[in-house]
Amino acid sequence: MSRYYDNYENTIEWLKDDNTATLSLTQRRTITKIEKLAKQYPDECQIIARNNDGSICAHVPISWIKISPKRKVSEEQRLAASKRLSQNPITKSNN
Repeated sequence: MSRYYDNYENTIEWLKDDNTATLSLTQRRTITKIEKLAKQYPDECQIIARNNDGSICAHVPISWIKISPKRKVSEEQRLAASKRLSQNPITKSNN
């Protein structure tokens, strides 16, 4: 799929007091994620339409919808986390 489709709209909608959200997706990485979830959780995640332009429409539980801002980390916090990670025996054995 070309980058042209990245400019199309991706939407999430649900009705108050409902349990299912409807996703309309054109972004390839999100489509791939939903395709994997539909295989892993067929009772909870269903792809209900595949369109000629490559977009999909799917149903997922509302409990799967999460909106969270990117965590802000100071340079000091990032360095401290890096130091802790480098001291972790599991991390050291993988290098």
